Amino acid sequence: MPPGTATWTDLQRFLQVRDNLQLATAPPADARPLGPVRWDSREVDAGDVFIAKAGLEADGHLYVPDAIAAGAELVLGTEPQAVVEARCAGSGLVLPAYLRVKDSERAFAQASALWFGFPARRLTTVGITGTDGKTTTVGLLTSILEAAYRSSGADGGFQAGAVSTLGFVEGGRVADSGLHVTTPDAWNVQAALDRMSGHGCRIAILECTSHGLAQHRTDEIDLNLAGFTNITHEHLDYHGTFEAYVGAKCSILDLLTDRPDQTAAVIFNADDPVSRQAVPDKLYAIGRDGSDADTYSQRNGTHATWMGLESEVRPGGMFVRARGPGNWTGALQAALVGEFNISNMLLATALGHRLGCPMSAIEKGIGGYPGTPGRMEPVDVGQEFRAFVDFAHTPGSMEAALSSLRKILTAEARGGRLIAAFGCAGLRDRRKRGLMGAAAGRWADHVVITAEDPRTEDLRSICSEIEQGVASVARPVAWDVVLDRAEALEHAVALARPQDIVVACGKGHEQSMCFETTEYPWSDRLALRLALKRLLGIAVDPRASIYRLPTGKGTEAAST
Repeated sequence: MPPGTATWTDLQRFLQVRDNLQLATAPPADARPLGPVRWDSREVDAGDVFIAKAGLEADGHLYVPDAIAAGAELVLGTEPQAVVEARCAGSGLVLPAYLRVKDSERAFAQASALWFGFPARRLTTVGITGTDGKTTTVGLLTSILEAAYRSSGADGGFQAGAVSTLGFVEGGRVADSGLHVTTPDAWNVQAALDRMSGHGCRIAILECTSHGLAQHRTDEIDLNLAGFTNITHEHLDYHGTFEAYVGAKCSILDLLTDRPDQTAAVIFNADDPVSRQAVPDKLYAIGRDGSDADTYSQRNGTHATWMGLESEVRPGGMFVRARGPGNWTGALQAALVGEFNISNMLLATALGHRLGCPMSAIEKGIGGYPGTPGRMEPVDVGQEFRAFVDFAHTPGSMEAALSSLRKILTAEARGGRLIAAFGCAGLRDRRKRGLMGAAAGRWADHVVITAEDPRTEDLRSICSEIEQGVASVARPVAWDVVLDRAEALEHAVALARPQDIVVACGKGHEQSMCFETTEYPWSDRLALRLALKRLLGIAVDPRASIYRLPTGKGTEAAST
């Protein structure tokens, strides 16, 4: 059905089909148009549908009176109707119409998809998940599809849109998706898919996080392809256990939907022991025999559908010769730093091949990809040493990023040092702080521990937990704690000699940092550039002081 044409009856019937309706109180045949779907009462307008969700910090059921006062005509929630009616009566309001559902998050996705007319069904859809490398893989695949589109024209079917950490890409347009957001809420995901379809896109690429999958933000999206980067330690603060985290990642496979012209397929990393076990187990559990599962590997001796051979670091970036089904071969070179990106290149290649892209377009797309903002991104203002900004914020990505930079220094044999500045987020998985500190201690020569979204936690305590990890390694490493991140980056670059590498990890492309409950403007990319300019005595814009954060000043006692 076209977007915006569904009725209340359509919603009620769809919820029943999805077994997500406990009690229907709306008339059994109500042809009133279904209004836009909201979960935030502050965004409700006259005629909207309000869905009460119980979130981590607030219960949406408490805001039903606010939504009704703003004009909501239909309310969905999991509480008994009498409870909701009593709450409304206490505010002098009457509950207009109510549907009691079993799961509000599922209902939000279901109502959103219905309102937009199920746009995923008008597209070929690709979902990419994993702990690290998702955004880069989305970027590489988008570049491949753009190259295929340029070579084949509009009739080739390769015009693509994407939803990723960097925002929405629709018909060549790029829009921000919000602060600290990778997979937006279900309404905005469905809206993005609808816009892609309206702009003539044939393919949609979705970066799928464990939070987004667990919170049903991607429900009602018929996936034709699913790709896994890797699955390592992350987000245990939310999921509770690693097993639950793995389960959330693998739930992307529940979205796989066969089409008359295409059997749904999955591609996963044969080098990753967790994916190698979990993905086939999940496929078996949902009744798929795994015949449409491809694998990729950059390790010699590993049996995989796609193999990365003769990989090497070249002046222009990473090179690998890919060999795939039917002895397809391609020479892949990308302007990317870090051996871990070879896996991303192979996954993008395998996905592109499944989408029908010729190898020439795959080579051009990967070769023409400029790199992902904030992912091992070089920052150069004329300094004598190299400096990078990277998004590494998990133990696995920290290990991969720093080990890759260490290999570069070792290959050069110039005695260069690796200087790494990073922190860990507050109100997030505490167990990874020591693990990230240990990873930094194993590979860096000097570590600068600093702020990274401390939120309401004590910043010094967070840094102390990271310090314990750094101190646990059995190799000589120096470290400092500099609470203010701008000062930490200035301190890191001041330590550097011409042959060294400085890397700021953890924030990458992000444009804010959270202290208490306030998001302050912040950019590692700009802050590192300013630090380098100050080091060289280059004049900087006085307004750059906006990037000073509400942290304690100065360097804590240095340790070695």
